[in-house]
Amino acid sequence: MTLSPEQAFLVDLLSPDRPHPGHGVRVNAFGSDYWDVRTLVQGSLEDRAQLGRRMLEMDLRSLDVIADDRVPWLHCWSGTELFAAAYGCEVHRPDDDMPFALPVVATCAEADRLEEPDSQGGPLGEIFALGDRLVELCGLGYPVRICDIQSPFDIAGLIWEKTAFLAALIEQPEAVHRLLRKVTNTIAAFVRAFRTRYREVCLVHWPDLWMPPEWGICLSEDDIGSISSPHFREFCLPYLRELAETFGGISLHSCAAGQHQWADLGTLPGIRYLNFSHPATDLQTSIDQFSGRAVLVPVAFPGGEYRLDFVDDCLARSRRDTRFYFRTDVEGLDEAAALARDVKRRCGRA
Repeated sequence: MTLSPEQAFLVDLLSPDRPHPGHGVRVNAFGSDYWDVRTLVQGSLEDRAQLGRRMLEMDLRSLDVIADDRVPWLHCWSGTELFAAAYGCEVHRPDDDMPFALPVVATCAEADRLEEPDSQGGPLGEIFALGDRLVELCGLGYPVRICDIQSPFDIAGLIWEKTAFLAALIEQPEAVHRLLRKVTNTIAAFVRAFRTRYREVCLVHWPDLWMPPEWGICLSEDDIGSISSPHFREFCLPYLRELAETFGGISLHSCAAGQHQWADLGTLPGIRYLNFSHPATDLQTSIDQFSGRAVLVPVAFPGGEYRLDFVDDCLARSRRDTRFYFRTDVEGLDEAAALARDVKRRCGRA
């Protein structure tokens, strides 16, 4: 496969053994045609595919105008509900936000009765139907980006009523492991099928960062702030490690205040990037702990969007081996282009 200039840059950025190419940047200029939550949540398959086509068109235009490090793709979008829905969870679809799953079991016996779903049928099959239609509309020249994938622990915590699930970690850990085993199998089967089905794929669902598929998958690990380190090592780490070894690496997004798990996360093989939605006071800790090992995708609070003062703070704290990928959202293309230029200039790329 011939890499675009943006892909070649990201390969260099995500390879700690290669010379530092400068920090990455993506600035999204959102608009109603690009990001229509109602269509994503409640639209038909065709509605969602047509929205995906417009999103690709906006990405192509943005690449030309903004000149950031984006790689235009076809996005098989979902919320966090998908894998839980495959296990029978009812899905709530609000008007103004992404869908989410409601628990389907409350006891160990109910969890044990769950069977592994068809990795290419039911709710998971709808992702393939969307991907197929996007390819029909847009052609074969773009990576097909995978849907949201939560970690095995997070998916199990959606399937199983959360307070009962957390109690079972102590009271009936074997039942928790049995469900985690099923969920891990389902994730692996689905990713294999997705990777095989399309000529070119991106296995990163968040943030919007292209990475070669042979470098592994991305998972969201959002519940690790609610458990102890011993529980993380027992119920999370083995399944994350298995998936990392299966797919050639693993990268993570986490919304949790999970700094007490970071040392153990750092033992996973093949980490390419980490996206921690942590308060700014924890930025230095992530820089000190993961520089030279993984690209950091920093997030500012409150709100998540940021401007140049946050970039300046990150760069002032950075070490020689720190690698950042800055991504944020603004209102218009002109503003996005100006911000991307300023970030690149600060990073020595202009």
